[in-house]
Amino acid sequence: MKPIGFYREMDAHYDAAWGGPVPAPESGGGRYPVGELADYLASGHPLLDVTELTTDVIGGAFRVPGGSSVLTDGAFVWRADLAKYVERYRIALPGDFLRAARENGFRVPPADYGVLLPLSVEVSGLLGFRPRS
Repeated sequence: MKPIGFYREMDAHYDAAWGGPVPAPESGGGRYPVGELADYLASGHPLLDVTELTTDVIGGAFRVPGGSSVLTDGAFVWRADLAKYVERYRIALPGDFLRAARENGFRVPPADYGVLLPLSVEVSGLLGFRPRS
């Protein structure tokens, strides 16, 4: 599992290795088909639902209900609002993620419960959520 799109401007507790600062607008320009990649990100399998409204940290142009919810394609995990940053700002994303999305034809592959449950537990731990004892 590789986290992408968890930028420090979104939450000061995010590990810098996950993404550091938000990439500059247009930094991903020409590296991917915007609509197809935004659809890919928006159609990920849900791992963690968060009921909050997130606000665009670059220019304040949009809000996303449940934006800090976490989605996956089975290999990478990302925030639900990442699709909006791709769509609006065409930000740079890791090359290995772009290759995987392209190899999947920009369609999130199916994943069963046996794959998603361990990912959900792992991402919950990474984000600091702990089971009640």
